[in-house]
Amino acid sequence: MTNISAAAQNSYIEGALRAGLSAKAATVYVTLLEAGLPLVPKAIIIRSKLHRQYVYDALRELTERGLCVAVGGGRGVKYQAASPDRLMQDAEKQRLDALDAVSRLMKLYDRSPAGIVEVVRGSQAVIESEMEQMREANDGDFLDIIGGAGMRWVHIFNDRIPEWETLRREKNIKLRYIGVGEDVEHNRTVSIIENESRVIPGIGDVISTSIRPCSITFTIYVPEVMIVRVHNEATVASQRALFEILWNVAK
Repeated sequence: MTNISAAAQNSYIEGALRAGLSAKAATVYVTLLEAGLPLVPKAIIIRSKLHRQYVYDALRELTERGLCVAVGGGRGVKYQAASPDRLMQDAEKQRLDALDAVSRLMKLYDRSPAGIVEVVRGSQAVIESEMEQMREANDGDFLDIIGGAGMRWVHIFNDRIPEWETLRREKNIKLRYIGVGEDVEHNRTVSIIENESRVIPGIGDVISTSIRPCSITFTIYVPEVMIVRVHNEATVASQRALFEILWNVAK
């Protein structure tokens, strides 16, 4: 067994999450790294303490990302972790992509008249800003979300979700969500939030777009939690038209 320090393990997990891996895949990846040799799926299940299906889903995700390799075949197949260098490269690319998106949005802010674009930084400030948006909404408003970062939202809002959902119900706001399979499965089977959700594979989990009648909110999760909210009717119309196209092709 490879001796990985707690600090190194935390670094790998953090890098895995920043690289866009699910929490299950990050756990299995570190399990394979700690083993230091190929493992059969049953051994991975025992070591990681994850459900069998979660382990197989994680192995598929890791294999597709090139972060683990299969050794052998059939019932004797084993899996081994690839070098953490690949993981860190993916995390850095994700970080740079997000920085580029933030830069482009901030340029929009610099060119806009005062009041059209608002920027909010930090998890708590983002939560309060989004709660205020719900409080100020009109009865019967809509909220359309192009997601992919839904589970990040769930993690950040955590125990404020019941309060958010109570406000949404009181205002009778219809919520539609487009995201990846994991997000949509959560929305359909676990979430207390009433919603219609459809799947489009491949949407990243760094930025989500929330479309309301009077504004568009870009929620950015990496490298820092922040929102850029654009108050502009033409922008709303354009983004909602895009949403409708995606909604019609999503499953």
